[in-house]
Amino acid sequence: MSIKVLVVFVFLVSFLSSCSINNVQQTTVSKKEQFEQAFAERCVEKEVRNSINKDNDRLRFAKPCSCIAKRIASRLAERDMDKFLLEHKITHSLTMSFDKAAYFCVQKVTRPKTRYLGVRVQ
Repeated sequence: MSIKVLVVFVFLVSFLSSCSINNVQQTTVSKKEQFEQAFAERCVEKEVRNSINKDNDRLRFAKPCSCIAKRIASRLAERDMDKFLLEHKITHSLTMSFDKAAYFCVQKVTRPKTRYLGVRVQ
């Protein structure tokens, strides 16, 4: 009888510990997703603030801003995510991560064509 109790106890402990680990991972993942969404929205709004054609520019900046947000979220500490989401503060590590991610993501984006491309204006 004691072996059955021991087996049931081990099974119960392993089941409960796996459930608690899954809950922690789910909250971490959801926090990262919240950060990515909030950061991408703020990035797009910042870029569109002084734009003339806001709708067109929102579409143009959505992809690079989401790329930047994903790269930052993969390397940023939870403490900095909390400060950004809850206190609306931008930490030094967030600024440094933004610079690195922006350099990587903006290299892929093609610049919009202007009508004066290749023409010298005197």
